[in-house]
Amino acid sequence: MNIGVLGAGQLGRMLALAGYPLANRFTFLDTTGHPSAGIGDVMIDTDRKHLEAFLEKVDLVTYEFEHLPVSLVQAIEEVRPVYPSSEAIRVCQNRAEEKALFDRLGIPTPAYRLVESAEQLEAAARDLGCPVVAKSVTEGYDGKGQAVIRDPGQAADAWRSIKHPRLIVEAFVDFVREVSIIAVRGRDGQVAFYPMAENQHLDGILRYSVAPMPDLDESVQQVADGYIRALLDALDYVGVLTLELFQTRVGALLANEMAPRVHNSGHWSIDGAVTSQFENHLRAIQGLPLGDTAARMPTCMVNVIGREGEASDILALPDAHLHRYDKSERPGRKLAHINLLAPTHAELLERVRTCAALLPDAPEPRFSFE
Repeated sequence: MNIGVLGAGQLGRMLALAGYPLANRFTFLDTTGHPSAGIGDVMIDTDRKHLEAFLEKVDLVTYEFEHLPVSLVQAIEEVRPVYPSSEAIRVCQNRAEEKALFDRLGIPTPAYRLVESAEQLEAAARDLGCPVVAKSVTEGYDGKGQAVIRDPGQAADAWRSIKHPRLIVEAFVDFVREVSIIAVRGRDGQVAFYPMAENQHLDGILRYSVAPMPDLDESVQQVADGYIRALLDALDYVGVLTLELFQTRVGALLANEMAPRVHNSGHWSIDGAVTSQFENHLRAIQGLPLGDTAARMPTCMVNVIGREGEASDILALPDAHLHRYDKSERPGRKLAHINLLAPTHAELLERVRTCAALLPDAPEPRFSFE
C-alpha cells in the first residue's frame, strides 16, 4: 500500500520506518513548508494546490499531527479512507469538545471552566482556587498556549500572553505522577492496550517515559484501559490513541488530554514492546491483525531536546538504542530519543541517569516509584 500521511515530522518518519518491512510506501503531505521526515516521498502543499496529486498517489490516509484544518481532513475523506476519522481529529484538537466527551463517557477530569474574557478568567481562578492553569481551547501543544495563574490578579496578563479568544481553566491536581495509556483499535473493533507509562515533563515537553511501571496496581491499569476503550468505541476509532492522565495520591486517575496519533510517550515501544505503537498503527489502519503489546523488559525513553550528545558515548551504554530525527539543533526542539532497556527497574534507573549525564541540559530523572 501507498500510505498517505498528513504531516512530515519525526512521527511520520517513524511510521515509515515501521511500515517498510510490511512493503508499504509512504507519501507525506506537508502543509507547513518545513518538513523534517527526511524519508519517503514528501509533497509540500501550503496552499492546497497539490492535494489532488497527493490523493492520486495514495491508497489511504493517516496523520502524524492533529493540528490540521478539519475541513481538509473531511475533504480527503470524500476521496480516500482516513484513519483516524475527521470526527476524532475534530474532538481531539478542541479542548472544550474533548472535555465534553470525557464528561459524557464518565471519565473524570480536573475541575475546569471555559472562559471568553480576562474578567471571566479571573472569576474562574477565584472559583477554582489558585493555582490554576489556563490553556487555549485549540492550537496549544508541548506547553504552548498555556499559563499558570497563582493569583487571580495575574489573570489579565495571562489572557494577553495566551492570545486566544477562548480558554479552558483547570484546577491544579495534587498528583503523584503523570501517566499515559496508549491503545490501538483495528478496523474490526479489536483493541489492544500497552502497559501504562510514567512521564516526566519539563516546561511542558516530555523528557522521560518509563514502562511498565513497577508499582502499578493491575486494577489501575484496568481502569485506564476502560477509559480509553470507551473513547475508542465512542469515536469508532481506528489506529493508535493516547490518553494522558494524572494519578492522585489515592490512586485515582484524572484525564488530562488525548492525542489521536502515535505519541511521544509510546516511543519506548519501538525497542521495549513486542510490537511498536508505529507498527500497530499501520496494522490497524490496513485491517491487519494487531500485534502483541506486552513489554519485553523495563524500558525508558529519554527525549533529546535542543542539543544532542555524542552518539558514540550513548551507544556505548548497555542495551541503548538511539533514534535520531536528522534535525538541526535548536532550543526546545525534539532532535532524537534514546530507548534504554534493563532486566530490572533498579538497573534501568542507573542507565537512565548515566545517559542523562551525557545529554546537554537534560533534567535529573525523577520517578514516583523510586
